Amino acid sequence: MREYAVKIVDAFATEPLAGNPAAVISEARGLDKATMQRIARQLNLSETTFVFPASEPGADYHIRFFTPGQELALAGHPTIATLHTLLEEGRFADRGDEFTVHQQTGVGVLPVEVRRNGDHPVLLMTQAEATLEDAETSPEELAAALGIEPSSLLDTPIQRVNVGIPWLIAGIRDLATISTMQFDLGALARIEVREGMGITMFTPAAAAPECSVRARSFAPADGIPEDPVCGSGNGCVGIYIAAHKLLDGKREYVSEQGIEIGRNGRVTVRVLERGGRFTPQVGGQAVTVIEGVLRLPEAA
Repeated sequence: MREYAVKIVDAFATEPLAGNPAAVISEARGLDKATMQRIARQLNLSETTFVFPASEPGADYHIRFFTPGQELALAGHPTIATLHTLLEEGRFADRGDEFTVHQQTGVGVLPVEVRRNGDHPVLLMTQAEATLEDAETSPEELAAALGIEPSSLLDTPIQRVNVGIPWLIAGIRDLATISTMQFDLGALARIEVREGMGITMFTPAAAAPECSVRARSFAPADGIPEDPVCGSGNGCVGIYIAAHKLLDGKREYVSEQGIEIGRNGRVTVRVLERGGRFTPQVGGQAVTVIEGVLRLPEAA
């Protein structure tokens, strides 16, 4: 039998059973794509990551992301969970308290900033340069799928935002509405399939005084009815907010997510601009909740 150490890490959290869980296999040499997909399906979390030696110049490691149904080019909370695991295992121990690592992903080599903070380092990942385009979905269709009135949506357009992984983004006017949506997963899945991406909703308001935004993310067609705390979704929201000059032009803030499903998490969002182009950074902390061993037959 072959054995692989596996951890389940709650990202965007500082205590167990909060934030968003991801499974991490920090030494994945010997696993092929088909087996990694089967492992992700077995673990059945929104994402499972596999770490390999880097093959691109300047990269510290190569990370691959799998949902239960497919491989992704990039993902947010699994990046935080994976680097938390690598730090916990002693990698980069000689780099001091503040440094940057570079992860090889499906969209290139991207930096992640590390600020050590006791048992819960603060990790800030840079995502890919963003693209925005108007969606096919109408306000009326989206509102019906969410179980809200079209007038509850912000006047800004529904857009497809891509930061290495794409999300359909739209805003809701108030905290009460986003918190109590009676959404139809079948209708959301049909929108997801047509648009080719999951759906992240946000409101420019929050319950916690340190937060400025509440977000919720849905990808039911990919087996994720509601993603507890979504790094890529929050990165796309940050781009949308910057592009439409919401939050009085604020380019850095904290988002809260997961409250409605008992997985309270916090995401720091920062938007960089260069030459009229936007790039998001998202980050937070993480905590390991489960450690174990994955056993596979030699032929797997």
